[in-house]
Amino acid sequence: MSTLRIAMPKGRLMESALAEFERAGISEKAPDIGRKLVIPLKNGSGSKLELLLVKNADVPTYVEHGVAEFGVCGTDVLDEADCDVMRPWTFAFGRCRIAIAGRPEVDMSRWSAGDTLLVASKYPRITRRHFSDRGWNAEVIKLNGSVELAAVLGLSDVIVDLVESGRTLKENGLVVHEVLGETRVKLIATRGLTRAQNDVLAWMVDELSAADRDKS
Repeated sequence: MSTLRIAMPKGRLMESALAEFERAGISEKAPDIGRKLVIPLKNGSGSKLELLLVKNADVPTYVEHGVAEFGVCGTDVLDEADCDVMRPWTFAFGRCRIAIAGRPEVDMSRWSAGDTLLVASKYPRITRRHFSDRGWNAEVIKLNGSVELAAVLGLSDVIVDLVESGRTLKENGLVVHEVLGETRVKLIATRGLTRAQNDVLAWMVDELSAADRDKS
């Protein structure tokens, strides 16, 4: 079997995912990353696995197109990318709320259908869909950095962003006005897997599930 790739971004998500892989016996230990973008992953499956380090938002694209057979990313990224991939496993870590937030004086009850709202977000697709479903006209300002600043400086009426502890919002004088949903971290897979590759996926899910049972 050819080498199988697992796409994931650097940072806390990767550290948590690799810790789960090691605990489940999928990898022997966390590899030395450095500045490498493709890293061999020692494992007990008899298959050749390697990490493909990409930008967070690009994980679903690499997996959907089969450049990486597997990937690890949040449902916020998956929903924003609108990619057609399998989602066979949900990790216990990385749970966040996705919420509308803004200055405390913002009164969302005064908005009505036809109102034009300025909304800053890293997630324009998710944001437009939510406000469209409510019949509100949202002009979405796409930002990649600190979205909170848009509400603080008046660039937008509100923001749509991930909220974990709420500390960043509080320190910037912002509050959550409405929770839209919850995001989770998923193990994903391309739909073009061969039978042998599906066997590796099933092995990974079985090992993760067994490790979770042992933990509980």
